[in-house]
Amino acid sequence: MTLSTARRWSIRAKTVLLFAGYVLVLAAVYGAFTVSLVRREEARTQDRLQQTAGLVAAELDAYLESGRQRLATVSRLPGMTYGLGTIQDAADTGRIPPWTTLHYLFFKSPVFTGGTLLLDRRGKVLWTEPPGQPWIGQSLATHPVIEHVYADKRAFVSGLLGPDPLLDGSHALLATPVLNAAGDIDGVLAGVVDLSAPELTKILRAVASSEGRFVEIVDSAGKVLAGGDAARAAPAATGPEGEWMVATVPLTEAPWQVVAGQPRTLALTEVRQSRQELLWLGLGLLLITLAVGAPLVNGFVRAILRLTDAAEVMAGGDLSQPVDVGRRRDELSTLAYAFDQMRQELQRSRAALERRLEEREELIRLKEEFLAGISHELRTPLNAIIGYSDMLADEPVSAEGREYLSTVRGQAEHLYRMLADLLTLSSLNTGALPVEVSPVRVPTVIARLQPLVDQLRAGGLVEVTWECPPALPTIETDPLRLEQILNHLIANALKFTPHGRVTVRAREHPERATIAFEVSDTGIGIPPHQLPHVFDEFRQVDGSFTRRHGGVGLGLTLVRKLAELLHGSVTVRSEPGVGSTFTVELPQRFHAGAAASVAA
Repeated sequence: MTLSTARRWSIRAKTVLLFAGYVLVLAAVYGAFTVSLVRREEARTQDRLQQTAGLVAAELDAYLESGRQRLATVSRLPGMTYGLGTIQDAADTGRIPPWTTLHYLFFKSPVFTGGTLLLDRRGKVLWTEPPGQPWIGQSLATHPVIEHVYADKRAFVSGLLGPDPLLDGSHALLATPVLNAAGDIDGVLAGVVDLSAPELTKILRAVASSEGRFVEIVDSAGKVLAGGDAARAAPAATGPEGEWMVATVPLTEAPWQVVAGQPRTLALTEVRQSRQELLWLGLGLLLITLAVGAPLVNGFVRAILRLTDAAEVMAGGDLSQPVDVGRRRDELSTLAYAFDQMRQELQRSRAALERRLEEREELIRLKEEFLAGISHELRTPLNAIIGYSDMLADEPVSAEGREYLSTVRGQAEHLYRMLADLLTLSSLNTGALPVEVSPVRVPTVIARLQPLVDQLRAGGLVEVTWECPPALPTIETDPLRLEQILNHLIANALKFTPHGRVTVRAREHPERATIAFEVSDTGIGIPPHQLPHVFDEFRQVDGSFTRRHGGVGLGLTLVRKLAELLHGSVTVRSEPGVGSTFTVELPQRFHAGAAASVAA
């Protein structure tokens, strides 16, 4: 994974996201603060309106109570029933005795701004205050309020009344029955409250203000009886328009309610101004932050990007570009300096390593040339030794001499095979060993190995077992190299198995499309610390082990490199005193385009 693929989010993008998060948090704090401010101001306004409505309700209760008490007091005067009887008896004469009018002087009250009246038991108006009202002599028995009092024999306070025989404007009526000793109604005392009179409206105007607040008296049907605003006190005004904040307090002396209200926009004017000031302040701080922070962030991001680009260039193998983050006097400049020092050290280390690699390659080339030359030089005398040994063997020689000849010939053949291994290894290391691939039947390869193996085990106490199913599929590989691999593995097994058994088996792995060749022995086994190095060239991990059992470690090295040349692999399992098993696994189809991993 390269640096460019690992860098999914650049620092600039993260900075923008961080700033956006900061703005969102700021907006959330601003929103929460303003909501809290609005709710607090609404609660304060509601409390003020409630106090105003309560104050007006208390004054109106006292106002109406005084009028109701006046009516109740007059209705209970000792001579009221007698006076009413006298008046009604004198009605036919059309004259009211003067002395009876003294009782009704108590009718005067500042509450009844529309006047007071006295009705007989049939609902006829006998007397008014002030005198000369147009109701005198009229029958009001069908008036809803008067009819209610006659029916229930109890005092009653009406709601909003429009034009009727009593008054042309908006008014209310307070009425109380005049009862005789038997509890029957002899008449009704009533007072008319002119709702537009200044005595009532001045109470409401006293608490209203120019800030849009209003105070109204509303009856049980929701009709406005009176208000501080004359326009709102009109009967058609059924309620406030727009969004209002209101508080309602019921009266105890009448089925009325006092409603105090104020437009929400006016109530929250100060809050709105504070919100605007906070908003402009926040925007100003945001702009200042952008103006001051953007250049700093951009400079920081540019320096980081330069460092990142330099790292990518270095990761790509180019160490010639210097690391420069501009004129800075902070930690980034220190980091860039250290980064550039590291680049220079890497450049020097690379140059030294390249020189050492060139020297090593030259040494390897010289070694291979030396090995090839020595091998060629030694093969000629070895061929002569083997040939003369064969010639002398045909001559009459003593038994002791024949044994000497056999030993000489065997050692010469051993040296010859060692030289062949050296030449093969040299060719593998230089990549000059040819590969000739052809279809190969595994049983055929095994059959060709058996005579050679019989020669190797001649005179030994080792049993060789062959396990090769005849139905094994054909394998595409180099038969000569395959025979070399198996020959070396079998020779190695026989060398380290003084007595016992060596098993050579072949089997198919269809799931991997491979053929596995196993060579197992019951020999001395390999020490655990030696296992990682059994395929090393000229291995000398345990000198005593090498000296006791001979060899310089070329056979297994050749096995590994030949297996890799054929695009296969080799593994080993071993236990000291039990034996070892070497497994070579080759593909059934040799892919010419695949590169063989042959290490020098």
